[in-house]
Amino acid sequence: MILLTIFRKESVRLILAFLFAFVPFIFLPVFFSFLHLTFFAPFLIIAYYKKPFAVALWFSLLCGLLMDLVSSQHHLGLHAFAYGCTTWVLYGQKRHFFEDRPSTLPIMTAFFAVLSTLIQIAMLALFEIPLPISWAWVASDLVLMPVLDALYAFVWFTLPSLFMPRIPRHEYFLQKDNK
Repeated sequence: MILLTIFRKESVRLILAFLFAFVPFIFLPVFFSFLHLTFFAPFLIIAYYKKPFAVALWFSLLCGLLMDLVSSQHHLGLHAFAYGCTTWVLYGQKRHFFEDRPSTLPIMTAFFAVLSTLIQIAMLALFEIPLPISWAWVASDLVLMPVLDALYAFVWFTLPSLFMPRIPRHEYFLQKDNK
């Protein structure tokens, strides 16, 4: 009974979205190590629509820290800083997209992936040896990978919510409960 009062339906949906991001974060690199998806971007986009800015910023810092803990090639805090800066920039842009549209989550995920990649590259250029930027890098990291991130968000987050039985005017991940 106490858990039900602590975790309202909105929080349960957010926890479910986190678990939907955490499972591929743990298991997908085992089978597809060449894919460097932004696993927590869809969860963070959902948090933008469900939580205030300060809470969404904390979520982004914690998700970035999780990425930092499993990343062996970068400085600790690089992903957390990039995710925090990306949240700072993208949070206000949510007003340009309707939260209940199936295209919102993939589009915002692609924006998140591009922006966090650019911030990480800028930080690497400041603290380490700058990476050589080529057209092949631009094509792979700023075009192909954000498209794959958007496809991941659509297939893993949006499609299941479209096929679940729904209460009218309720979307499982994005829309807040009407009280």
